[in-house]
Amino acid sequence: MMDVMLVPVDRQRQRRVRFYLSILFMLLPVFAFVAGDYYARTSHVRDQSQTLELEQEVRSLQSSLQAARDDLALQRTDSEVSQQAQEKVRAEIKDLRDQLAELDEAVSFYKNVMAPGSGENGLRIEKLDIASTKTPGVYGFRLVLTQVGDNRGYLSGNVTLTVNGRKGEQAVRLNGTQVLADGAETRFRFRYFQELTGRITIPDGVEPDQLTIEALSTGRRQEKVERNFIWKVQERNSAWAG
Repeated sequence: MMDVMLVPVDRQRQRRVRFYLSILFMLLPVFAFVAGDYYARTSHVRDQSQTLELEQEVRSLQSSLQAARDDLALQRTDSEVSQQAQEKVRAEIKDLRDQLAELDEAVSFYKNVMAPGSGENGLRIEKLDIASTKTPGVYGFRLVLTQVGDNRGYLSGNVTLTVNGRKGEQAVRLNGTQVLADGAETRFRFRYFQELTGRITIPDGVEPDQLTIEALSTGRRQEKVERNFIWKVQERNSAWAG
């Protein structure tokens, strides 16, 4: 059989315990409010700090992006300037080559006039140039005559031009009176060389193939020379063509 021991109850202690518990329960909401407010303030400060850091990072990235854009724009500008400079240099080189070719041609021309390599002497039809003008069907021409070998006396005379071509399926032959415009130079008088210029008008529907030049000197030294040229129009405009 189990013994039971009775312990006397301290009512005063019980009352104190209940009092402290009641106070604790009353202060719990206050503690909870204070703790929540502290957490909220701490979180707000932490969020503000993170926001500032993010804003600084965004500004830094924006600055880097702008710098990259500026650098790209500068590189594009340098590339365009470099390309333009290269094109300008190419154009200048082409002009110099053209000038050199013209000078070589001029030197060869003068050498041929003063000291011809072949046995041909006297009147010679040296070259013919044809160029387009602003008027459709109208062409400018430049004819160069030379006197090779003995240049002690002057040569004088006239030249005639004949255009050979086609109109449809039919062959066409047009003489100078039919194609030469007013003011065209056909008379010559020179000792070394002379350049004759003028304009040729081709009728509608006619397709030129060949231009025949005949030069006839008069006086004591009568000479007659003839030369055929393929009808070839220069692409570039020339001052003598107008």
